[in-house]
Amino acid sequence: MSVIIENNFSNHAIKRSQQRGIRPWVVNFILEYSDKYKHANESCISQFISKRKVKKLIQENVLSPAKAALIDGVVVIAKDDTIVTVFHKKIRFRK
Repeated sequence: MSVIIENNFSNHAIKRSQQRGIRPWVVNFILEYSDKYKHANESCISQFISKRKVKKLIQENVLSPAKAALIDGVVVIAKDDTIVTVFHKKIRFRK
């Protein structure tokens, strides 16, 4: 899997991804394959991959089960072309 996308990480996003152990390829993968989008404040969008889509990507051999464990529950918040922050989803989002 060699998904390479040029993204602009804010200083905050770099710091938080390092603190939270979220690798840059995980962020790129989520931006490429995300199927869930939620509005965040100030025109930001939160993106993540649903469990159903992760299972589908494993079945299609796009993603290995080991890498799926790293992607599961990671949320990327972006504004325009800049990644604002990343975190692990621990609570369920409201609709």
